[in-house]
Amino acid sequence: MTSKSLALRGLYPATVTPFAEDFSLDIPALRKHLRTVASTPGVKGIVVNGGVGEILQLSLDEQVQIVREAAAAVAPDQIVVAGISNSSAKRAAADARALKAAGAQALLVLPPFDVRAYNRLRGHTPSIVAYFRELGEAGVPMIVFLYSPASGCAYSLDALKALADVPGVVGIKAACGTLDVYRPIWDALKDKVSVLAAVDGPDLPDFLAYGAHGALIGISTVGTPMWVELLEAAARGEGARVKALMKRCAPIMESVWENHHFKRPTSEVASHKEALVQLGQLPSSRVRAPSIGVTPEVREEIRAGLLASGLLEEKMAMAK
Repeated sequence: MTSKSLALRGLYPATVTPFAEDFSLDIPALRKHLRTVASTPGVKGIVVNGGVGEILQLSLDEQVQIVREAAAAVAPDQIVVAGISNSSAKRAAADARALKAAGAQALLVLPPFDVRAYNRLRGHTPSIVAYFRELGEAGVPMIVFLYSPASGCAYSLDALKALADVPGVVGIKAACGTLDVYRPIWDALKDKVSVLAAVDGPDLPDFLAYGAHGALIGISTVGTPMWVELLEAAARGEGARVKALMKRCAPIMESVWENHHFKRPTSEVASHKEALVQLGQLPSSRVRAPSIGVTPEVREEIRAGLLASGLLEEKMAMAK
């Protein structure tokens, strides 16, 4: 890979943001969650304030506070990646400086033009590049959050190639939906920036088999050791082991994240938190409005998924 300020390899789990009864940050629960994930052997860093971290519901002060907790939770050889979302590059750069001061070592940059007023710019490469160049002046390495074409705000391959030449851009979170979309991205960018697979569904092994420097996925905070093993087995080309691990992972992907084919109004983040509640790792699955919390029916679906994966069985056995 060409010279960049940061090379990303391995697993980077995207963490959740626990809320107390009054919907303020639940700092004790957050601290426990971050340390549980970060202490898993094989985890290369933790991601906070992303989509699964409910960034759209967090003030900048809260984001900074979360980054401080993450910085205290990671080991010296791990990094803290902070999500950032702002349509103004100038304001985003100011936010980035505050997050850097709190301990963020990289930014996960959500698409800046995912709003009605700027939709026309999402396909305009000069505007996209200008945004990242201005944000890059904050001096924090940037990971481009690539959405799927179905989202309506995906970057073109030409735009990604141009972004790869921006000095501060070090990686792509390729949440691009299908292997057909992923292949040309990997082929074009693998020697320029870190390409991280981002699939919370059954296609993840196909992405890893085709080629990936690592993965940045939210689902990996549910049974984190299992996801580390999956990536390591894929890197070694152990197809049979990957298949066996995916047999365990698949019920979690389906019950928690609906394989990214969302049909129920329940927030996927609430479902994600509920899985952690059932595993004894969070006290509550609360999400801030307008997100919708889990219903009894969804709670049972998640329980069935955790049982099918063996994770809930393991937790119950450890409690005895």
